[in-house]
Amino acid sequence: MTYRVRRKFTSSTFLVDGQLCKVVFDPLWKNQYGTTAWNVGFAVGKSRRQLNDWYQRRKNKRARSIKGRMNGKSGMKTIIKGFEEVLRLRWNIEPGDCVVLDCTSAHPEKQFRAWSRWMKHHPDWIASVNNLEFYWFRPPHPTDPLWDSYRIIPQVPKDPLMNTADRRYYDCFLVTSLNPDKA
Repeated sequence: MTYRVRRKFTSSTFLVDGQLCKVVFDPLWKNQYGTTAWNVGFAVGKSRRQLNDWYQRRKNKRARSIKGRMNGKSGMKTIIKGFEEVLRLRWNIEPGDCVVLDCTSAHPEKQFRAWSRWMKHHPDWIASVNNLEFYWFRPPHPTDPLWDSYRIIPQVPKDPLMNTADRRYYDCFLVTSLNPDKA
């Protein structure tokens, strides 16, 4: 018997108008604070096998046919459902981790404009126009001074689709003191 270490992996598969969609969170790198950056992959296909071939970067017709399409046959409806799924899955990562949403479809500028639609409703996402990427940090931010004095306990807000700006930032975690003598 072999013991293989399985890497951390988060994904979700859902249907939109009869088409199968898949959102994948994949670890990219660890930064100097020890937190992980997670890459978001999103694809629309006909079958699970086609989506898995795309994810594993297979060199076959099934995987190549997805690369040429951005949103399948359903248009904006697919992108809306995909972004909602990203908003739901982002609570599965650890506090301080970063979600990187990059635009690497067949038409990256068009994809960037489509994802930019939600910037007015989600000001906590940071856009990089030069790299065509969006970033979101799960509260508390890795540079927040709370990390020095408190142990962070992750919490999922009542509405996981809402943004984490302003006062909602503190609804995403609980703290307990690292020093038991200090209140």
